[in-house]
Amino acid sequence: MNRITFTLMCASVAALLGLSCAALENGLARTPPMGWNSWNSFELNINEDLIRSMADAMVHTGMKDAGYQYVVVDAGWKNKTRDSSGKLVADPSKFPSGMKALADYVHSRGLKFGIYTDAGTEDCDGAGPGSAGFESLDAATFAEWGVDFVKEDWCKSDGLNARSAYTKMSEAILAIHRPMVFSVCEWGDNQPWLWAPAIANMWRTTGDNKDCWDCGQDTKRKPGGYPRGWTLILDDQRALQQYGGPGHWNDPDMLEVGRPGLSMEESRAHFSLWAILAAPLIAGNDLRSMHEQIAEILMNKEVIAVDQDPAGISGTRIKSDGLSEIWARPLSDGSFAVLFFNRGQSYTESRVTWRDLGWSADARPSVRDLWKHRQLGKIAHGFSASVPSHSVVMIRAFEGPMAH
Repeated sequence: MNRITFTLMCASVAALLGLSCAALENGLARTPPMGWNSWNSFELNINEDLIRSMADAMVHTGMKDAGYQYVVVDAGWKNKTRDSSGKLVADPSKFPSGMKALADYVHSRGLKFGIYTDAGTEDCDGAGPGSAGFESLDAATFAEWGVDFVKEDWCKSDGLNARSAYTKMSEAILAIHRPMVFSVCEWGDNQPWLWAPAIANMWRTTGDNKDCWDCGQDTKRKPGGYPRGWTLILDDQRALQQYGGPGHWNDPDMLEVGRPGLSMEESRAHFSLWAILAAPLIAGNDLRSMHEQIAEILMNKEVIAVDQDPAGISGTRIKSDGLSEIWARPLSDGSFAVLFFNRGQSYTESRVTWRDLGWSADARPSVRDLWKHRQLGKIAHGFSASVPSHSVVMIRAFEGPMAH
């Protein structure tokens, strides 16, 4: 589906459902946000020393130079109660210096500071008071602290209307005139892709990601989303590509790259597919002890360039036989990123023809392997790949003016 078709379709749906097709224009997240979040590796076990050390690691590992900007403190930072004026305060045992001092430190490292709250009455896991009814005060408090990114969850939200609840925080953020990326973490229950583009820079499309291949198929839903393997999260993205774009992005949840439940090949595949999707790249591993091979995955600038392509067009799956898949994404310079993905237990052989990409049958594009960082020359007719189990081959093909 092209953007013109989507605009017409959206207008029809909006008229029926009372929704808006307009996208938030706050000048932020023109490409998918990149950063690090504390939840995947540490959950509630966070403190200011940990966050400072991760900001340091973002710099000295090269993550900052590769494009990662945001250091996001997830659930676990709040005191159990607000202060006498109703303001949120940090847990003094974990963050004795306070959140402004922490934000100042992150900024001193040339990075941006993100924070977590919840649209309901309490954070997930009872980690602190939610923002329901306090949106304006909380947005102003975040601005005072120097926050650059707000993630708002969806726990303890019984009786709330998702669109209305998140609109309150969006309007509160816009009213205080501090640039803050707004991330809606509603888990996809209320189809946020239909309404969140008008109020947020990114929105979760599913429940929580987990560091496994395909676990969690039979896990029943619980508050906070149900953790599932990243390939199951991937399968939920295929009908959503048309909703994302510059300034507003589908979010299939944070990266599990480098977490203990994934092999090196699975981490590489996971990262590649999030790049093809034009998803936010929010790492969740412990950056202080990152294996060299994981660093090479997270900082592969050629794959990051695909994710960060300014056209912001999400890739689509163009071929599948159940085990072997081919995904393609058009890029702003006229090239295509093409991903060969193997879900099977042994090597698979896959082939894309240039006609599959909309080029003429006699096209001879230049092809580059994005993981081997190798020019493969001009190749006629199409490209064949031998793909290891649970892994990918990823190329970029450039033919010049595309055939119509």
